[in-house]
Amino acid sequence: MKKTRAVLAQLADADLRLLRIFLAIAESGGLAAAELRLNISRSVISRHLKDLELRLGVSLCRRGRAGFGLTEEGEVVLEATRRLLVQIDTFRGEIAELHAGLRGELHLAVFDKFVSNPACRLAECLAIFGDEAPGVRLNVHVAGSGEIEKGLLEGRFHVGVHPFHRASDSLESFALFEERMLLYAATSHPLVRAGLLADEDALRRAAFVGLGYHSPNMEHFWRLGLNPEARAYEQEASVLLILSGRYLGFLPDHYARPFESEGQLVRVPVATMEYACEWHASVGRNPAPGRAARRLLVILQQRHGNPG
Repeated sequence: MKKTRAVLAQLADADLRLLRIFLAIAESGGLAAAELRLNISRSVISRHLKDLELRLGVSLCRRGRAGFGLTEEGEVVLEATRRLLVQIDTFRGEIAELHAGLRGELHLAVFDKFVSNPACRLAECLAIFGDEAPGVRLNVHVAGSGEIEKGLLEGRFHVGVHPFHRASDSLESFALFEERMLLYAATSHPLVRAGLLADEDALRRAAFVGLGYHSPNMEHFWRLGLNPEARAYEQEASVLLILSGRYLGFLPDHYARPFESEGQLVRVPVATMEYACEWHASVGRNPAPGRAARRLLVILQQRHGNPG
């Protein structure tokens, strides 16, 4: 497409609608996939995309036999659109709160495999919050720590509950509960069969699986001077690799308990290998959390015995 001078000097409601359609196309991975999300036909979606490209004066997407993809300009517009829509939604939420009780949407992001932790009272907190704020629609996302932090900074998530591993000037974080991380092996692992599971020297020579992003798990491996030979990006993947019998790995004790009961996993009885993981609730400083997010944060702190 021949580039022309952009004429988007002012944003109208129609422009915002076109940007939301473009966001749906980009996040869905193409026009066909966006049909279900937008509930409009592909031809209409294509026309709206063309209108937006003419409005902006740039080509946003590559479409053809090679498949769908964003142009370099499209990537820039996508990130700018996300920031703009977050700011608009935040503004609308704050204005609505001036005239009514807690309303709108709240996006909560949580790290995986926490429900079975007896120290976690998140379900109880959500029940209390729901009674206090029935006008707020909850959206719960499961994500890794890095994605949770990124989402809080971008305003896509309003509250995050996750293992804490580093302080950030851009986030407010408050301690909630602890999780005990123990080292496990499959019953088929060679060290189990050889009766060497308590031999720390033999353990250090074994192959480990570790989480593949910055986390308390990664920091513990650094402290031990170990380099995992396999990487997992959620606890379910860690269990899979441990159950293969090739790797040792750390798991939350509450999550591993059913696998132990079924005789699939055994705990490695070496105290120097275990560690504690502290879970925090976090909110972004900019954009600042709204009243709904603040209220949930207070409930989380109170029900976990941390008044803040």
